[in-house]
Amino acid sequence: MKVEHREYAEKVLTHLFIGSQLDGVKFGLSPAALLIRFEHYEDNSPDQLWLNIESKWDLYPKHTNDFPDSDGEMRELSEEDQYKMIFELRREKVTNIKLGKLVPHLYIKFESGQTLFVNGHHEKYECWQAGDGSEYSGNKWLVVATPGDGISTWAPESFN
Repeated sequence: MKVEHREYAEKVLTHLFIGSQLDGVKFGLSPAALLIRFEHYEDNSPDQLWLNIESKWDLYPKHTNDFPDSDGEMRELSEEDQYKMIFELRREKVTNIKLGKLVPHLYIKFESGQTLFVNGHHEKYECWQAGDGSEYSGNKWLVVATPGDGISTWAPESFN
């Protein structure tokens, strides 16, 4: 992942997600897919956001410093466990969001101090996508962890 691509993607993700609250979940086509909704309840645009996860993820407690390097280092979670963890985060505000240095792992920190870690490494498929709007394809904003440890970002020209 190129440094300038990571920095721009982090800038977009920060603009979109900081201050938003975890608002809900949509069941995916399979237990491996999960779509999480976020909402800005204060005056912020865009106000409706989503994160589509198609790789392993986990919730880490406050003060965790060591995160996995790949999904092979991650524990297996049942679908029930995943939804329980998301339910624990309901209405919590996002306080920080960042990407891994070399791989587009996604780190979303919440006001409780917990971090939602999403694996960003796979050679053949997109691990996660984040964007705005209710159509789940990104109305104006879209960030995608692409195969082979890349990151792609779409944002309005006025944001640049």
